Amino acid sequence: MTLWVHAYDDGTALFTWEFAVAEYLADQGIQVGDGEILNLFMYPQQDERGPQEAGWLTSVMDRTEALLRSLNFAEPGP
Repeated sequence: MTLWVHAYDDGTALFTWEFAVAEYLADQGIQVGDGEILNLFMYPQQDERGPQEAGWLTSVMDRTEALLRSLNFAEPGP
């Protein structure tokens, strides 16, 4: 799991992340697709942009953690 925060001169920041899902699954004995692990990452459809403030960054990281914790491959649901 890699997290990034990019700070801009206008006082805003961009938060994004990526997770090497194929590498993680390979470590668990599970193969995805053809087994190529170098280019299979999970990441948000849209990055978050907000003010360069600790409160904003904390809230966006909390939302990201909640999203990832909500994933359940054993019971994917709708």
